[in-house]
Amino acid sequence: MLIDSLKQLTSSTASLNSAGKAAKTQTVEAESAPKNTSRSSTLQQQLETLSRWSISADVSRQLAKNQQAEQQIRQLYQQLEQLKKQLELPQSAGQKQQISQQLQQLESQLKHKDTALTPALTLSSQPTGQSQWQLNSKIDLLSPRKQPELLTIGLADGQKIQLSFPAGQSADANLAMMQQEFAKHKIELKQQGPVLVLSAAAGQSHLLSQPWQMQGEGIRVAAGNPVQVRLQKPEGQLNLLAQQAQQMDSQQAYQAELNQVQQKLQQMLRQVQSERQVLVAKLNALRMADSQQSEQQVSAVSQELKVQMQQGAASSLSAIMAQGNVSRSLVEFALSD
Repeated sequence: MLIDSLKQLTSSTASLNSAGKAAKTQTVEAESAPKNTSRSSTLQQQLETLSRWSISADVSRQLAKNQQAEQQIRQLYQQLEQLKKQLELPQSAGQKQQISQQLQQLESQLKHKDTALTPALTLSSQPTGQSQWQLNSKIDLLSPRKQPELLTIGLADGQKIQLSFPAGQSADANLAMMQQEFAKHKIELKQQGPVLVLSAAAGQSHLLSQPWQMQGEGIRVAAGNPVQVRLQKPEGQLNLLAQQAQQMDSQQAYQAELNQVQQKLQQMLRQVQSERQVLVAKLNALRMADSQQSEQQVSAVSQELKVQMQQGAASSLSAIMAQGNVSRSLVEFALSD
């Protein structure tokens, strides 16, 4: 009997101990739950704040480039306007040379890395995604000839383009025929001043960057063994105008060429101004989202981020920054205010 009583007492004590441990565990979990919820909420606030900073910084950079582009477009437009005024008076050979040099200087400015315009007079922030090359101007495929000719072009991928030039065919007809044949190989061809400019998508750029093997019948291209021909990077539009200035026969016709370039600049200016309206609206929307948070909330989040960076709490902060797609330098800049 005594042994049975001791067993019952031991069993009861173990049950009480187990119940006590379970109750203590539940109490600890209940106390830690609000802390975990609070921490999760704080991390979410940090993520949202960092994300807005990242987006705002990116939009601000785009806006600065947009303003730079507008300024450069306006300056170039005015410089061309001054050249047009010079052409209202008769020009000597020396004055034509001076106009050519001024255009070459303008062209060189467009080759700087930080310029908003390319030598082709397109926005550097909006690459076309195409590779452009031009045929050596010494090879004249446009002018009519008295004899017919079959010209074969061997491309880098082994394909061949055959161009058939009938006797006496006009330059416009020759151009149309070549455009049709090159289009079969997804190559665009157009005339730009006295030269032929060819364009291909990025995936087809090797067809233009690699040498061609050209074989003719001795009229436009030498007969016999194929001749290796390398295409060249196209001249900028202002350089082409500079070359035409030295051979200017009609000042009115040359003024018309300048007008065409100015019209292109006006189109780009309207495009830039339209893009700025979108960027400003986006930036205002971000600022509106920030204003919906109280100053106390923003200050609290910013202060906690600053403390974490100073203390080197890399684990949680790095995760937040990765999710927010921001850099440490951006956070340091934002917290420096």
